[in-house]
Amino acid sequence: MKKSPTIAVIGAGPVGLEAARQAIDTGYQVKLLEKGEIASAVRKWQHVRLFSPREMNTTTEGRTLISDAGREAGYCETGAEFIESYLLPLSQWISARTQVLTQTTVKKISRGDLLKGDAVGSRNRHEEPFRLLIENAAGEQIEQADFVLDCSGVTDQPNWLGTGGIPCPGERDVLEKITYGLPDREQISEIQKCASVLIVGAGYSAATLVNELIQHRKIETQPKILWLTRNSYPSGPLRVLQDDPLPGRMRLSVIANQLALSSRKDLHWISNSVVERISTTGTGDGLEVTVRSLKTSFSETIEVERVVACTGYHPDLSLTSELQIHECYATSGPMKLAASLMGQAGLDCTKITVGDVETLSSPETGYYFLGARSYGRNSQFLMQTGYQQVLLVLEQIKQSLDVG
Repeated sequence: MKKSPTIAVIGAGPVGLEAARQAIDTGYQVKLLEKGEIASAVRKWQHVRLFSPREMNTTTEGRTLISDAGREAGYCETGAEFIESYLLPLSQWISARTQVLTQTTVKKISRGDLLKGDAVGSRNRHEEPFRLLIENAAGEQIEQADFVLDCSGVTDQPNWLGTGGIPCPGERDVLEKITYGLPDREQISEIQKCASVLIVGAGYSAATLVNELIQHRKIETQPKILWLTRNSYPSGPLRVLQDDPLPGRMRLSVIANQLALSSRKDLHWISNSVVERISTTGTGDGLEVTVRSLKTSFSETIEVERVVACTGYHPDLSLTSELQIHECYATSGPMKLAASLMGQAGLDCTKITVGDVETLSSPETGYYFLGARSYGRNSQFLMQTGYQQVLLVLEQIKQSLDVG
């Protein structure tokens, strides 16, 4: 009997769990590798309520497996509710059927004994198994797989605060006073104790934090909020979509814009500006941040106690540096998918089509980027998109095995 192929799934977030579930259902040998704990990326924002309803963030098959019944249609869960009600039960089903290695980091991947430039376009390369160098409490070791589904995400790689995507002078010297990405509950509590905070970013994470700090103010701790964005719209920091299919997103956009344009003394919006330099104050208790207007080129220095950089994320390119991956020069996603997404530029994420499996393929046959990692620096990813990607790729793997 022909041996069932081995599929390594990197990342135990929503898409990685779905990939493992479907691969197990298909009869493949699966290894699920996660550098943290199950759903570690979701845990970072577990206090936040999703814009999308539960049915968009789960699959029918997954809900059936965990006997998920009686959930209200259209309900938007918090990250914590999503973990407890769906992701953890799904991971338990997977753990009962295959090897799940948490606290295990995939450091590097190669194609057998071949170097990056060996056997270009040759079937000999495609027939070599992937070698994954992993590291956990037991040390370093090699795992092998016939196929790799890279669902590693991007949230471990936040963008720098400085303009142009690189650290501004002084940024790396004051990392302990900068929070990258949306703060968790503990970090928010610390921010609320500050006299002032600078929030940098024009996306929904920044808007969520501004709204959180304003709506949950305490009398004894009321930090002044400075909100800096590198662009602006007539409506405010965020573009408001007409007839937005995600009501929660529209509510947040409208509220955040109203706050930014208000005459509140505890909130000041600095539009069309970037961070040029950062350093500690003379006393060392705060930060001096130099910001420059993109419209006037005028620079000013402001003093705050804390900075939050909601400036987005980028993928880790080091993992696949020895593989023949065709990555987009602009987004660092797989080139064909990036081209498809660029062709749909301007569309809301709910309107973007997945395309076919060809957009997920690369010269390194058998290696696929799925989930948020497949979008690279493009932030318009939806979980349901990742679930559709998994279907396409596993069908492609099945067809390739049938032909072989």
